[in-house]
Order: sequence, then structure tokens, then C-alpha cells
Amino acid sequence: MKSKLFFAVLACLAFLLAGCSRFSAAGPAQTVKVYTTLDKTFVATLCGRFAESLPQDKKIAFVVSDKEDEPERVDCIISGSTLLQEKADSGSLQKIHAEFADLLPAELKDKEEQWVTLFYDPAVLLVNQAYSRKVGQQQLLHWSDVPGQKDARIVVENLSDNESTVLFLAALSSRMGQDECIAYFRQIRPMIRQFAKFPITPVRMAATGDADIAITRRSHVFKYLQNDFPAYILIPEEGTPVNLFGIGLSQSSKRQKEITAFIDWCLRSSEARTLLMTTRSGYLPVLPKGENGQAVNRDVLWTNTFYKSRQALEQLTADWLREIRLADAGEDTK
Repeated sequence: MKSKLFFAVLACLAFLLAGCSRFSAAGPAQTVKVYTTLDKTFVATLCGRFAESLPQDKKIAFVVSDKEDEPERVDCIISGSTLLQEKADSGSLQKIHAEFADLLPAELKDKEEQWVTLFYDPAVLLVNQAYSRKVGQQQLLHWSDVPGQKDARIVVENLSDNESTVLFLAALSSRMGQDECIAYFRQIRPMIRQFAKFPITPVRMAATGDADIAITRRSHVFKYLQNDFPAYILIPEEGTPVNLFGIGLSQSSKRQKEITAFIDWCLRSSEARTLLMTTRSGYLPVLPKGENGQAVNRDVLWTNTFYKSRQALEQLTADWLREIRLADAGEDTK
């Protein structure tokens, strides 16, 4: 009897141990290291929400860094397309095999698919509501309508100041042609009251009525957008210069499966698209309907297709400075 009881106890212990083993089989969460040039809090929120959506046995722990010495020691990079392309060209990235990346047009990813776009930031016209009521909203729908607003007070960032503004100039010039782009700015130059040093300045001036039209980025406006905002965002119907933001998978990473799942989630998930709004990022998804629709119309996304070297961008900027920025039109010098 005692022998039977002894074996029964052993059987129970074996069952319990097996159960504990199954419960802990998942082990600790896999760690994915991310380097980003975007807002760290935004990227951490995006990664964290994806991690929360995973089942218990497939948990991932994301570690997000924005330190400049990190790119070579991470699993993936989330940044603008310029850095991603530089990393791809240097052999620092590996090919991405993500199902929903196949839905993107060639212009929204590296030709070897070593990086793919997740979302984009369009240039916009921020129009003061009072000015719009005065001239009529239908009078300002296109980029070509701006030179016709002869009495408008325009504010724009100094286009030679940073990568974002230089890429705006390069995208507009790629679309129009450089001579036509310079001619366009020459037309609106007399109306430009200020070339701002900081991204917030055009937004603030259009909101307070110190300017009628601000040329800015959607992301700059969304940080301060609220109910009864005294200006509205206009994305010209024919298209606009955009900054592309995407992800690249580091050549040395062993987390291909986890990062691929994250990419597919960012592209297809309605929750990811909602986060672009609730975090006030101002970014727009490249798959507006996720898995249920097509990619955004490529024709309305204007990118830098012509100025492929740093030298070419520097020459374009120098031409713009000489022909437009330094031309005396009496703007404020704040």
C-alpha cells in the first residue's frame, strides 16, 4: 500500500513539474534593440503597443535608443529615408521579407528591399482662418495658387537650415525642375515676411494672424493642433513634397522574424494607424486602409528623385540662397 502511495506521489510531482515546464516554456521575452532619429517617445509607444498585441509565448521587449553611437549595435533602424539609404548602400542592412511590404510601390522602399517606408510627413500650407474667409477658400487649393495671393503674408523656414527643409526644396525642385522651382520662389519672394529659424515659428505666426500662410510640415502643426485652432491644414490636391520614414533591418541582427512581424503590424494594423493620430505625430500611413486597401497614390508624394549626392544637394541649396534667400525683399530677420 505504501509502495503504491509512494508511486502515486511521484506521478503527481512529475505532472506538476511538467505543467510548470510548459508554463515557463516561453522563457524571457526576446529583446529587440532599435535606433531611431525620430522622437524617441513616439517610437517607443509604437513598439510597445505592438509588443502588447503579441501572445504570452511570443513576447518581445523593445529597447529604443536615439544615441548617435548606437546604429552599429542595434537590430533595426527607424529613421528618414536618407539615413536608411546610406546604410543600405554601405552594406549595413539586410533584405526584408515582410508580406505587406510587397504592397508598397518601388518608390517607397529600397530597390533591394533593405528598408521600407512605414509612414510619411507631407509639406502643407497652414492657412489662417480669417485670411481664408477674406479671400475665399476655393482661391487656395494648389501650390500654383500661392503666387496669386498678392496681399498674403507668407512665412517659411529657412530652407537651408536642416535636412527636412533641404529635402523639401529638393523634392519640389525634382518635381518642378530647378529653374521652375527657383522661378516659383522668386514669384512669392516679395510676400515672404520671414525665413524662420525654428519649425514652430511658421505655425505660431499663422495661428496668431501674424502671417496669412505658413509653408510647413504636417508633423510641426499636429504638435500644437487643438479645437478651435485659428488656422487649417491644406495639402495641395496635386501633391506635395514628403519626407519618408521607414525601417531597416541591421545586417548583424538575428531578430529577423520579430522585426518582420513588427513591420507587417505597422503597415496593416488599424491600431498602428490610430497611434499616428493619438500621439500627435502628424505622420500619415503609406497603407491608409491597411490590409484592406492599396498603398497611397504615389503620384501625390513628391520626393527627391534628382539630387542624389550631398554635393548636388549643397549646390541646390547654394543656388536657392543666392537667388532667393539673400535677395532683399524686406522680410523680418528674426
